[in-house]
Parts: sequence; C-alpha cells; structure tokens
Amino acid sequence: MDKVSDIIDFLEMLYPDSGVPCCLLDADGCLLSACPDWMESFPIPEKYTGRLLDSPEHISYLSTAYGVYFGCVRAALSAQDNSRSLSGADFCGCYYLIFGPVNLTPYSESELHRLFDDYGVRQEAQSSLRSFFRMVPQFSLNSFLQKLVFINYCVNQEKRSVKDVLPAVLSDDVAVTAQSTEKLYEQKSAEEHNNSHELETVLMELVRTGRPDSFQDIMINESGLHAGITGPTSLRQLKNNIIITTTLSTRAAIEGGLDSDTAFQLSDTFIQTAEQISDPDALNELMGKIVYTFARRVQEVQTPVTSDSIIMKAVRYIQKNTASHITVSDVARYMGFSRSYLSSYFKNELGFSIGDFITRCKMEEARQLLRYTDRPVSSISSCLCFSSQSHFQTAFKHKYGVTPLQYRREAQKEGLRKAES
Repeated sequence: MDKVSDIIDFLEMLYPDSGVPCCLLDADGCLLSACPDWMESFPIPEKYTGRLLDSPEHISYLSTAYGVYFGCVRAALSAQDNSRSLSGADFCGCYYLIFGPVNLTPYSESELHRLFDDYGVRQEAQSSLRSFFRMVPQFSLNSFLQKLVFINYCVNQEKRSVKDVLPAVLSDDVAVTAQSTEKLYEQKSAEEHNNSHELETVLMELVRTGRPDSFQDIMINESGLHAGITGPTSLRQLKNNIIITTTLSTRAAIEGGLDSDTAFQLSDTFIQTAEQISDPDALNELMGKIVYTFARRVQEVQTPVTSDSIIMKAVRYIQKNTASHITVSDVARYMGFSRSYLSSYFKNELGFSIGDFITRCKMEEARQLLRYTDRPVSSISSCLCFSSQSHFQTAFKHKYGVTPLQYRREAQKEGLRKAES
C-alpha cells in the first residue's frame, strides 16, 4: 500500500469481514481513523498502544492482565508515496494498524468491567459497549496472530508466519524438567461442536512416538477449529486447556514408553506451574512447551514399543524399580514365569536381554539426574543401586562414551548456550 488513504480504505473493508475493532495511529500515537467510526470516542488505552508502538517489529501483540489481546501491524510510507493529507498533517513515516480487543472466550461480567475501567467508559455508555464487545468474534492467540500475519502481508508485502511472531517456546523447559526430576527421585527413594479431536490425535501421536522435532512442521489452521469453552474467563480457559493438554500428553507419553512415575510427576509440575501464573503470555508460552517436553522425554527413554502385554508389563516393572537392586529373577518372579522362560521370551520379542534393558533404564535415569540435578555422582550411583561408584562410571562411559562428570559439564554448557540464545 502506497498511501494513508489506502490503509484507511483497507481497514474500512476489513472490519465488516473480521468483526474485530481496528484503528489507525500515526507515529505519535494520534488517532487517524477507527472502525467502527464511533470507536473514535473510545480510543484504545495509551498503556496498551504505547507498548505496541514501542515494538520494532512489523507485527506485535500484547495481552492484558485479564486475558484480552491487542495486535498491531506497523506500516511505513515514504513522503513521495503519500498523496493524502488529513488536517494538514505530514503523513510520511510509520503508521500503526491496531486491532482489538479480542478475547478467547465470551466476555464475563468481570472482564467487561475491567475493560470499561481501561477505556474509561462512563456508566451510561456501558450498556451499548457491553453489547458491542460481546459481538466481537472470539479468537485463540494463534488464530488472531494468523490474521495479523495476513494483514501484514497485505500492507507491507512481507511474508511472515505465526512462528516468527511468537516467542521461541518449542524447547524443553529446563526448570520444569529439573523440578519434576528431583521430586521424582525423592519419591522413588521414599517409594460450538468440539472438533479439536483431529489436531489432538496428531499431537498425541507425536508424543506417543517420541518425535519432538516434528512439531515444527505442524501448521495449525484455527479458522475452522472449535475447541469448546472450558472456563468462565480467558485466564481460566488457558489454565484449563493446559490441564487438559497435560493430561492427554501424560497418557500418550506412558503409552509411548515413559514410565508412569516420571510422566505423572512431570504432569503435576506443569499443572502446578500453570496455577501459579496470572500472565496470559506466560501461560501461552507454557502451553507451547507441554507436548514438546513429553515427546522429548519419550524420545530419550526410547522404550521398546510392542503390543505384547506380557512384555510391556515387564518393561513397566523394570522402569518403576530402577532405584532398587532389581535382577532378572526379580522380574521373572513378579511376572509369574521361570527365569529362563521369561528371558528367552523377552529376547525373542525385543532382540535384547532383560539384563541389558535393566542397565539401559538405569543409565537413562542417571543421565536425567546428571542433567537436571546437582546430586553428586556417588549419590546417583547409590540411588540406582550400582555395586560401586567405579562400576557406575564404567557402565556409563561404556554406554555414552563419556564419564558422568563429562556428560554433566556438556549438559551445563548446552543449557548456557540455550539461555544465551
């Protein structure tokens, strides 16, 4: 678009289709146009426009403390391109297309009152604005950002994706993982029509099969996605969706081979973290980490997947008892078979022995403890019931090619690199 008049015309055509209130501001934050036009009497609060105008990006967004979104697309016009003058002003430079407020769920009375406070709406005007805001379509953050990406393309001829706008959240949350890992081993030592099913099926299959990197390839089109209303406010909806996603991911991870103690401890940590957060952006960031983290943990465990119920019962028993001096005879006794029969059956089905799998599980748990806790190597060796620290170090180096301390140092360096990036 070459002129301010083009942008104003664009907004006037866009509003009847989207139903989302919008306005055009100049570089000083002065209102040039609004849709619907009577919204000029209720400008977006400066505390929000100020944050949006401060962003150096073409696309930016924010969420209020009560879960309402505002979005912004920045357009730059040169003096020679601009031919329209309003009130004698010089309109070259930056212009800001502001969209919102947009909510994830229908507005509750408490959210409307907070909106009215933000907008400074007098009592006599609240009735008409209440009806107007309740007519604004509901969007998830992802769907709202998809619309901003499209608008940015129309205005700036710049192709972006939602992933470019969102913070980089597809990475394992080290703090969550460390907390759940430590708690887990403390525990072991002590002993509209909802049509979101298709997306849920795809995501849970990635968790079940341990494919975290594949999440980057998923393009979610939410224009036809109706996940249902799970909470009375946007904030509660986000928290409830985190609980639902965590519950589904926990089940899928266990089916994929993650032992249930680890899966449930990770689940508890995610849900407890969500309940302590009141910032919608932080909740959205946490949501982005859940399925990825579960999928990565399944990938790390690499539990053999088989439909044989006998084998899977043995596998689960071994995974739950790595913090004890478990032997092949213990597994056979638990399963009700002779040692020789179960050993032969297990190896024929999976291609490796029960003893090898016991060592493999202990090594994987040692890796988690080295990576996410500061427990001494001697303590980890003792926790996993190795006969000596020397035996543990030899077995670990044989498995991973480095000593336990070398592995911990490399993991710490990797964590620092991620934090710096």
